[in-house]
Amino acid sequence: MTASVIIATYKRPVFLIRAVESVLAQSLSAEVIVVDDNGKGSALQIQTEEVLKPFLGQIVYLPLEKNSGACIARNQGIAIAKGKYIFFLDDDDEFLPNKVETQVGYLADHPEYDGCLSAFIRRDDHGKQIVANSNFPVTESFANFVVSGNFFTPMLCIRKSSFEKSGEFRDIPRFQDRYFMLHCLLQGMTFADLQEPLHIMYEHSGERVTHQNVDKSLQALDLIENLINANCELLSEEENVRFMENSMRMKAMVLYVAGSRNTATRRWWELFRKTWAFRDLKMVLKSFIKM
Repeated sequence: MTASVIIATYKRPVFLIRAVESVLAQSLSAEVIVVDDNGKGSALQIQTEEVLKPFLGQIVYLPLEKNSGACIARNQGIAIAKGKYIFFLDDDDEFLPNKVETQVGYLADHPEYDGCLSAFIRRDDHGKQIVANSNFPVTESFANFVVSGNFFTPMLCIRKSSFEKSGEFRDIPRFQDRYFMLHCLLQGMTFADLQEPLHIMYEHSGERVTHQNVDKSLQALDLIENLINANCELLSEEENVRFMENSMRMKAMVLYVAGSRNTATRRWWELFRKTWAFRDLKMVLKSFIKM
């Protein structure tokens, strides 16, 4: 088997069909492993299995005993994967038809890389394309990724042998992709950044941000900050300053999106006093107005 695609799914049986069909339609066939993280016997697990019945002869379906989170779900899928190359797909997104063939072909021609990342197309609830710099991968060195990096798990194709050396996905509540890449780069792994869009990411504006999600996001950002601070000697003084400013921005944005506008305004103001950057002042005013 050349490639395996891991689809971890949780609470999204409606979108799952599109994701599975997009992998089955690849120009280079790949093993499809759907890891059901709803918890065996739950209503959502039963519903998910029912949705997948038409595909059970074409895919591997792995329901987990209990909800364990995206990190563990993906690791469980890789443990049974037969492919030499590993891909990941979120259950509400889809691959473009040439994704597997393009990235596998690139790594076959470039044995010096552990993996490669592709760009993607982003669409909103109405199918309108969202154009943003974050639609393109940026890795390079550990220091560059800390300051300017951009990576979402479905961008990735990685050799299974390299993934096994990486220590797998660490169990972190949010931002698993960033945490994973930081560990890979610390181990000296290398990744190529391909600028061709090879999958579609769908934004869901109706999804509710809960206080629990905010807490998980802030906890994960603290874990990432601790990891980078523990390796701060790999960054220049300027890079360390830029990292801390970016970390403050991410935490303020989490609070802003969650509706904690008072706290977000204070965070943005504290940041503006450090940076004197117009974009930070703009967020101070925006947060204040929406309080």
